Amino acid sequence: MSASFVGSVVGTALFGIVLAVGNPAALGELRVAADFPGGSAEVLSIDSEAAEIEICPALQFDRGWPCWWYFRIDGANAGKLIRVTVRANQAEYRQGQQLAPHWALPKRAAISTDNRNWVQTDAAVLEADRITYQLTAPAETFWLAWGPPYQLADAEALLADVAGKTETAQRYELAKTRDGRPVHALRVGPPDAKTAVWLQARQHAWESGSSWVADGFLRWVASDDPAAIRLRQTTEIHFVPIMDVDNVERGAGGKDSTPRDHNRDWDDAPGYPEVAGAQREIKKLVADGRLRVFLDLHNPGPKDHRPFYFGPSDYDRLPEPTRRDYDRFLEVSLHRIAEPSGFCAAYRFSSYIKTEEERNRVSRYWVARQGGPEVVSLTLETSWNTPDGTVPGYRQVGMGLAETLAEFLERP
Repeated sequence: MSASFVGSVVGTALFGIVLAVGNPAALGELRVAADFPGGSAEVLSIDSEAAEIEICPALQFDRGWPCWWYFRIDGANAGKLIRVTVRANQAEYRQGQQLAPHWALPKRAAISTDNRNWVQTDAAVLEADRITYQLTAPAETFWLAWGPPYQLADAEALLADVAGKTETAQRYELAKTRDGRPVHALRVGPPDAKTAVWLQARQHAWESGSSWVADGFLRWVASDDPAAIRLRQTTEIHFVPIMDVDNVERGAGGKDSTPRDHNRDWDDAPGYPEVAGAQREIKKLVADGRLRVFLDLHNPGPKDHRPFYFGPSDYDRLPEPTRRDYDRFLEVSLHRIAEPSGFCAAYRFSSYIKTEEERNRVSRYWVARQGGPEVVSLTLETSWNTPDGTVPGYRQVGMGLAETLAEFLERP
């Protein structure tokens, strides 16, 4: 028996996307649901007899790129082939703007039987505006996503775990979002340390890999590695695993949201409370003369297959000591983040940003202006459209980043 559904999605304040799929189905009939934090899917068709499903990412107008998808499949025949096609959503996500298809079509999807442990599917069949994953259903119920999801609950569990076992760790609330959700952060290390570091992830909600990189970073910082212990003794680290909590929980893309992209909101009048909160804390560190490194974690385009840094666009005009610091941070990164995908040996610069006014509203540029020549301010972009775009792969990059930081701060 086959069934077709033309999907429609509804946003809710607590659970984000709720997918209407009709009445409870009979045993053996495929169903799709996305009524959970971060869920996103618009069902285009379901054919239970042929074991075929077609969806597209749900559109939330003015909430950013419609590239993120994450849903549950019920009623599958475990051990049997099932075909899942994801079609790019070509509707306008804000006035007059549509998203290029490739952002929504990763070669490999993330799959889970418990919504906690994620692995990759095999490479899929890509067409111009869609991609088809041919899967052996691992269970009657399983989850499929653009990449391994990292939700507020994951961040809360990480912060609670580290705070519970690390003597110098202290949780705090950075801000409450426009929708009233808490944005939690963590301090690790002596509050009177001469050196401070700020690391944040997920200014763009769809970039779930950046939170997994942050996760790997903090787990190493809290570890028993002698270098990690020394780092915790000498440096205060501020850690924010998810900045755009609202769009992460809603299952929205976040990038290019209205009225502003999160990462273009860094000026004297930010619209997002979490950006204002980060600015407030960073200004304190700068005023105390303690901020040494700022790291903003992202995921890049689908054709970027190695991690890289966006560095200072005025690199050639930097004072010699400052340029040496940037060179040394990159040099250490090439060694410490060599696995699993390698690392780009040169900085990239934000030449795609058309005006100086907009560039100045990017977080790493704002921090560089605030901190002056003593601060290394970088954006790390970790590749996602590769076989290494997995939880272990992202965590390994994060661990390498933490090792880079420790070595950079230890070595004069």
